[in-house]
Amino acid sequence: MDTYLVTGANGFVGKEVVRQLLNNGNNVTAIGRHKPDLNVQFIKADICDTQAIRGALQDKKFDYVFHLASLPIDTGDPYQMVNTNVYGCLNLLEEARKIKPEKFVLASSISAYEWFPATKFNAPDYLPVDEEHPCRPKDMYSVTKRMQELLIQTYYWQYKVPAVALRVTAVIGPDGKGGGQGWREIAVQLSKGERVQIPHMSASEKCHYVDIRDVARMFIAAAKSDVHGGEIFNCCGPKAVTGAEFAEIVHRYYPDIIVEYGFPWSMAQGNEIEFDMSKAKEILGYEPQFGLADSIQYLKAWIDGGNLKD
Repeated sequence: MDTYLVTGANGFVGKEVVRQLLNNGNNVTAIGRHKPDLNVQFIKADICDTQAIRGALQDKKFDYVFHLASLPIDTGDPYQMVNTNVYGCLNLLEEARKIKPEKFVLASSISAYEWFPATKFNAPDYLPVDEEHPCRPKDMYSVTKRMQELLIQTYYWQYKVPAVALRVTAVIGPDGKGGGQGWREIAVQLSKGERVQIPHMSASEKCHYVDIRDVARMFIAAAKSDVHGGEIFNCCGPKAVTGAEFAEIVHRYYPDIIVEYGFPWSMAQGNEIEFDMSKAKEILGYEPQFGLADSIQYLKAWIDGGNLKD
């Protein structure tokens, strides 16, 4: 039985990662300020508190460390952003030097390139964007995610901490909170069955999403791979979709609903963005299983199960 230490286990993606780890028969320990509502061991400690983390993990051993805890948006407070996203990651990496896990897997973001709904969209140098594309982050969230990547690479080269990072795109899934709050709002609109705003500014805008189940699958695949040198991988769905394609998929499951463009956030802001998953396929042996239609169907099943009341 493998042992996993997981930060952000209470989060949108973290919960799904923990669920899959448990379903695979692993031993999971969550660390954070609040105990997750899952059958895991729990260590109460704030990742931003160096002394608390050091004391909580003293003499602990884990096969794998998954770091998913980050502020999901730019809060407007640069000190808070750096303290949580950068120093929090630094604290975990310092402990990983002592724990000596087989792998440290970081949840990064495609915003590390520069694309984030909070900042003005700039056209990529080429499409689809692969991991060799230049990084030009321009807001505090994107900058802190890029800093996390640089930290894990430094800890590999300087301290031999085996690490990889996944640049996750917009994640679709049920029970959205934190970084997934927008999908919960969309779920509420879908449940009413009258009209829904999708995260495209136009029918032609092309965006790239990823199913929450695939994100968890890729975390596990990255952990179990032989890759460890601070490598970075895009984490996306099988293909990018246009606003028109998104609307058509929604109508498959909600035929009478009115689909509108212009949800409060949009990745490509009326333009086009698409990511290349070739590196993950070639090196990790990983491919996403769930397209946008699967994600909307999954979201509908969750809504129909009465889960919005939770």
